[in-house]
Amino acid sequence: MSECQGKILVTGSGTSGTMARRLAHMLSTCGMPGFFAHPADALHGPSAAIMPGDLLIALSKAGKSAEINQFATVARARGAKVIAMTWQPASPLGALSDIVLNVNSGAQGEGDGVLPFGSTLAAGAIGDALVQVAKNLRGFDLVTLVQTHPSGATAELVKK
Repeated sequence: MSECQGKILVTGSGTSGTMARRLAHMLSTCGMPGFFAHPADALHGPSAAIMPGDLLIALSKAGKSAEINQFATVARARGAKVIAMTWQPASPLGALSDIVLNVNSGAQGEGDGVLPFGSTLAAGAIGDALVQVAKNLRGFDLVTLVQTHPSGATAELVKK
C-alpha cells in the first residue's frame, strides 16, 4: 500500500462492503488515493479505470463471492496487484491474490456464530493498522491532515 503508485481500490459486498468503504475513506484521509468500488458495479464498465500500478484490496469473509472474484480477475489482467482480506486464505479469492491477509476472528466472535460482529472488528482493526503504517511510510503528517481535513473536531484536535 505504501508503495502503490496508482489508485487503491477497495471492494467488498454486504458487511465486507461497509468495511471496504471505511478503509477507502481512511486511505484517502491519510493521503492515499483510496476509492471504494462496488464489485457488481465495477463489472459493468468502471473496472476499465484499473491500470498497471493500481492496487485492489478485496474484503470477503469466505472469499467465494463471484462478483468480487471476477473483479479481482479483471484487476490482475489489467496489471493491478490484489490484496485479499479473508477468513479463508485457501479460497478462490486467496488464489487470485498477490497477498492474503487472514482476518479470521473465530466463530465465537460472531453473533450467533454467523453474524459478522468479530469479523467486522477484525477487518477494521487490520485495515486501520495498515493505513497507519502506510501513512507513516509515505510521510503523511498531521499538518497535511489539517490542510485536507479542515472541518470538524479532527482539525481542532491536531491544532492543539
